[in-house]
Amino acid sequence: MKLLEFLASLATDTEVMSAFRRSPQSTLNSAGLSPEDQQMLLAGDPVALRQAVFAERPITAHDPIGKVEERDQPMWSPGEPPQPSGEEPMVFPPPPPPPPDDEPMVFPPPPPPPPPPVDEPMVFPPPPPPPPPPGDEPMVFPPPPPPPCDEPMVFPPPPPPPPPPPGDEPMIFPSPQVTAANEVESLHVEQLDSEIDLAQDAVLAGIGSSREADKDPCGVWCAKGLTVVGTGMRAGLHMTAETRLAIEQAKRVLYLVADPVSEACIRRLNPNAESLWHMYQTGKQRIEIYETIIARILGELESAGDLCVAFYGHAGVLTYPAWESIRRARAIGKRARMLPAISTEDTLFADLGIDIGRAGLQSFEATRFMYYKYNFDPSAGLLLWQVSVLGEIDWNPPHPGARPRLEVLTNYLMKYYGPDHEVYLYRAPELPTSRPLIERVALRDLPTAEFISMSTLYIPPYGQPQRNEENLQALARMEVRK
Repeated sequence: MKLLEFLASLATDTEVMSAFRRSPQSTLNSAGLSPEDQQMLLAGDPVALRQAVFAERPITAHDPIGKVEERDQPMWSPGEPPQPSGEEPMVFPPPPPPPPDDEPMVFPPPPPPPPPPVDEPMVFPPPPPPPPPPGDEPMVFPPPPPPPCDEPMVFPPPPPPPPPPPGDEPMIFPSPQVTAANEVESLHVEQLDSEIDLAQDAVLAGIGSSREADKDPCGVWCAKGLTVVGTGMRAGLHMTAETRLAIEQAKRVLYLVADPVSEACIRRLNPNAESLWHMYQTGKQRIEIYETIIARILGELESAGDLCVAFYGHAGVLTYPAWESIRRARAIGKRARMLPAISTEDTLFADLGIDIGRAGLQSFEATRFMYYKYNFDPSAGLLLWQVSVLGEIDWNPPHPGARPRLEVLTNYLMKYYGPDHEVYLYRAPELPTSRPLIERVALRDLPTAEFISMSTLYIPPYGQPQRNEENLQALARMEVRK
């Protein structure tokens, strides 16, 4: 048995799962794997496993009837796999870090910020500040540490890129217009059709709406329309029971996953499943790729009537084609639904031991975080997605501009956290026996970290949150009334 075949069985066959859990070594011996493959599987090295799997078989393309069709030039080689369709960009191996500077960076201590007024209670969040003059920094509460330079760093938002492919950046709306007084007008964000969405959600949830009652069952039990699912992070093992059922029972299946094991698991459930990876072309703008994928999804939905589309990770996390396909399907009167799945955030909580009930969590896509002046709170945890494709517009692996752009992000973050604050680069486990990759570095060393590609950046809380005495007193009065 080959390595890929064994991993696919381990991810889908409950008997193999049970045997491997009871006695890993005897299960590997029975599978006839080489001693080298057995050692690699037991070690769980994510880099070595990924190289071995991609060397054995790259992702394949399939014709509409499910026939396997090897490419003359595969979408990627073992040394340069593509980006996944869900939350994390696929760049492997990471580019070499630049040589360190001869002299360490020194941050002269600037004067501390002015204290808040003593005669007014401090309230969080603060009231909206007056428009700052050109070049001023955004107001952040509580006050961040002083900047590391004599002059504050200003990051004006450049024209944002178009929406990303699955696994890169989320939908970025057109840049706001700037008035003569240099005040940025409010952004217009196109929302989903509220009437269609609310009625559709009411039908799927089994509650009434103003529209005619739908007699079909809800969710995965309905074999009509579009069902969008996520395969989770660890290939095969993170698929939920309803996701497996949706893939297995659908009349047509399209998928966009990041590794051959996930592909093998999908095709075991539905041999006619077809990959969408051939729609990615290096150097092409992501929005063009998305539109091609969406058009294909809607075309298959029209002809088949019952279509399941599977994306890597959670299909609702940073996956523009998934949400836009649902929106457009509902707009033309089709049933469309999304099923929940395991995302990078879920595995990160488990692997880093994060309890957001203690310090909270703020979550941003890295490019959008830099384009806009969000008032984030350093005393709560901060999660930045897709830092290795910060500011990219085209699909152009292996993303050579990642490290220079990370220097810009690092300089911005050091104004609020300081250079010595420790941060985590996290890469979720991808294959059935892979371990997660976790790299802890000082914030100043982020651009030279080893595992930037495919990683999510977690910044632990810095300092203590401000007590909201006004709310505490109001809640205490409510207790007295009871």
